[in-house]
Amino acid sequence: MANALDTYKKYVGLSHQEIGVIAKRLIDLFKSYIKEAKIGDHDMLCSSDSICDVIDRVDKRKVYFRVFYEKVKEGMSERNEAALYCFWILKLAPFFDGTCPNTEVNINFAAWLLLASVKYSCNKNGIATVSLPDNYVNDLKYAFRFRDISKESIMALAETMYEVLVGGGKANNDKG
Repeated sequence: MANALDTYKKYVGLSHQEIGVIAKRLIDLFKSYIKEAKIGDHDMLCSSDSICDVIDRVDKRKVYFRVFYEKVKEGMSERNEAALYCFWILKLAPFFDGTCPNTEVNINFAAWLLLASVKYSCNKNGIATVSLPDNYVNDLKYAFRFRDISKESIMALAETMYEVLVGGGKANNDKG
């Protein structure tokens, strides 16, 4: 027999201060993307409501992950968290170019964010240089633009890329 609903804990969202800290980090990452992509930031805008919604949805999923996958101690990997941000950035499109009202900037930023998180994880594990072929990055952007990709699919993609790169990198490091 199922437990009564009042026996379950209710989700407690992040405080405004916590959301503000995370939003600043996300916007800083977006600025890093703009700088690396050599895009002028003078016309780049963001919806603070959408950014807060992205952060809230990622936090809810992190709680879900801890509760239902019992990963309280180790928690969610930074790659999985980045994958969730990518998913919600693609769905809610919080960033936009004032001169070009399409979601292209969100697609490109989501791909950049996912790849940056994988590269960051690789660097933490001693793989100094990580590069992916241009056609892989273009295929990823195409999938983000035209395919219906779930949160779990993006998470699996990030983890798989990491495992392949670290596995390949360790093999290369052992040889030399």
